[in-house]
Amino acid sequence: MKSSISIVKCRTYDRDETQIAVRKAFDLLGGIGVFIKKGEKVLIKPNMLSGKPPEAGVNTHIEIVRAVIRLVKELGAFPFIGDNPGGSVKPGVAYKDSGMLAVAKEEGTICAESKDVKLVRGLPISSYFFDCDKIISLPKMKTHSLMCFTGALKNMFGAVSGLNKTECHKRFPRPEEFVDVILDVFELVKPQLVLMDGVVAMDGDGPIAGKSREVGLLIAGSDSVAVDTVFLKIAGVDPGNNLTIREAGRRGLGVSDIKNIDVLGEDPDTVRIKDFKFPSSKLLMRLPSAVMKILASFIKFEPSINESLCKKCNICMESCPVSCISITDSESKISHSKCIRCMCCHELCPYGAVGLKRNFLARIFGL
Repeated sequence: MKSSISIVKCRTYDRDETQIAVRKAFDLLGGIGVFIKKGEKVLIKPNMLSGKPPEAGVNTHIEIVRAVIRLVKELGAFPFIGDNPGGSVKPGVAYKDSGMLAVAKEEGTICAESKDVKLVRGLPISSYFFDCDKIISLPKMKTHSLMCFTGALKNMFGAVSGLNKTECHKRFPRPEEFVDVILDVFELVKPQLVLMDGVVAMDGDGPIAGKSREVGLLIAGSDSVAVDTVFLKIAGVDPGNNLTIREAGRRGLGVSDIKNIDVLGEDPDTVRIKDFKFPSSKLLMRLPSAVMKILASFIKFEPSINESLCKKCNICMESCPVSCISITDSESKISHSKCIRCMCCHELCPYGAVGLKRNFLARIFGL
């Protein structure tokens, strides 16, 4: 089994440059018309974690979304934008504050909100993910404090509506448990086409509190596993040692062996991302699985609130799956005896006030 993936350079989010680069990324795969047909209803699924503006580098950039909408409309198909932000953040607010709503209006389409939820295999999925003919996934090139990175596979977890995501974290708090949830959701709403926004990426302690860095790349393909595999490879990590990639490959959800991926466009060896910093579990991604399991049991991380940065917005408290956060006018506090270390608070805080506190062994290893 082999897959084809394209890598295209795109230096900025200038509208014209982005449109040309997005078209080229799809053309290298045979053109967007290979995947999308006239008259089809197409869900454009960005990574819209929160209502952060485009320049924050947290969400898929609106110019990437715009470029894909225009290409879909060229075919005579009918695109619309749809995603569920994290935790207690309301979709309508996130659409407006992120700029997605403005793009939708300018391009003559809509931003979908979850009116109904379909329970499929025990997973609460927004119904509009099933009320379309095709899905185009637009993940952001980012790190993730719990799963090491967020890409094409994890982007589809956005199909789970609202605080139901929090409940999933509560039931499956550990990465080796949560990865099954990610892949279960992916199987239910598997996209036909993927375009990863790596024009400006985020490394460090993502997906919201990391550091933006210019990478200048787009990665496209119909195989989400292969897209993520190529991303990790050019970021300097062996994909075979990553939990999500390894499990996706085992399930047969796509090609996880870099040797079986035909890369079109830019040569991966010439566009490697130098010194891309993964979050606290970065070392574990580079170790053999047997060693990783032993070491992981001794390395501990827990979220911690920086009072000077906290704006008392209550998003972390409302999104916590085990209600271990209390916020008053004088203090914001996490009860670590109750905390399950799902990192939802770290992921969702719009002000970067929730950091990661490391134990002695984690600091020794420079995590």
